[in-house]
Amino acid sequence: MKRHPGRRKVTKAERWLNLLAFLLDHRYPVTREEILSRVEDYQQDWSSGTETKRESVRRKFERDKSELRKLGVTIEPERQKVSGARAGQEVEAYRLRPTDLYLPYLELSGKAPAQPRPYPLPTISLKPDEFLTLRRAAARVLSLGENVLGASAASALRKLSFDLPLLEPADGEVVVHGPVGQAFHQVFPVLRAGVEGRRPVSCRYYSIGRDADEPRVIEPYGLMLSWGTWYCVARPRDRDGLRVFRVSRMRGAELLAEESQFTVPDDFAVRSYLDRAPWELADGPSVRVRVRIGFPHSRWVLGEGLGDVVEATDPEGGALLEFGVRAVEPFVRWLLPFGRQAEVLEPADVRDRLAAERDRLRALYR
Repeated sequence: MKRHPGRRKVTKAERWLNLLAFLLDHRYPVTREEILSRVEDYQQDWSSGTETKRESVRRKFERDKSELRKLGVTIEPERQKVSGARAGQEVEAYRLRPTDLYLPYLELSGKAPAQPRPYPLPTISLKPDEFLTLRRAAARVLSLGENVLGASAASALRKLSFDLPLLEPADGEVVVHGPVGQAFHQVFPVLRAGVEGRRPVSCRYYSIGRDADEPRVIEPYGLMLSWGTWYCVARPRDRDGLRVFRVSRMRGAELLAEESQFTVPDDFAVRSYLDRAPWELADGPSVRVRVRIGFPHSRWVLGEGLGDVVEATDPEGGALLEFGVRAVEPFVRWLLPFGRQAEVLEPADVRDRLAAERDRLRALYR
């Protein structure tokens, strides 16, 4: 059959992922017609308007449900009343909760399972280093004592031990940080020399709030790696109080003369800044931002101890939290990867800022 020149081929696996993502993104039952008109690959033929193609799409949807059911993902219809022209009538609607999905078996790449599989579930192949990373992470959570992720970590360890009982974890930790630009290699040694020698540093610093690259003279008290990003805690000589500067925004750093050395207060400890999130590292008043985060992202946020819990678990497993935000921009950037799982309830200006950033990203990908 001749393919439409503007039509992109969608594989079955991609169509399944699109279908599951669409259902998981809705907290309410979705009608079959809405699924077929909005999920990629279905919608291309469904929107053609011909009954023949629409019937073909319906059969494809039924086949997908049947094959997904064999993999442990059951998408059963519910009876849902609809409004509009068919008000009061019931139609087929579908809903998929995250907790409805089965866990797959874990296996090492290229190795047969260590024991018989009692249930016909799909498998995930792990490399030995991936297994060790997962096991270390779960063990680390358990070592923190009683916490909201403790039960999940214990369950993960049981899962790993049951599926892969012969592989033992290795010692050592791996520290991961983000990539740095060329300017970092010039700026960082200067800042380090300033911290060690108590000497001020001159540089140019890009301020996002003012959208300006400005000259600064700072007294660097300490350097820290937080959330994969390097920061310098310093006192600017043109204003009072300590500030936290992002090293990647500095350019042309130079040490000033030794006679201009400064003194660090005895009560200063850079480690006191390590427990803060990026949106807490700015100066100025804190704004309370209320956010509802969906499951399973909510479990990670709670486990990291981020925000103040207003409602630990809603009917869908999500959580309602409040955050003290001093810098809106890094907070919005942090929320972006959550997608629709993160909903800012208030204040309105932060909600609008997040919506604007989402629109900007969509425009880039278009």
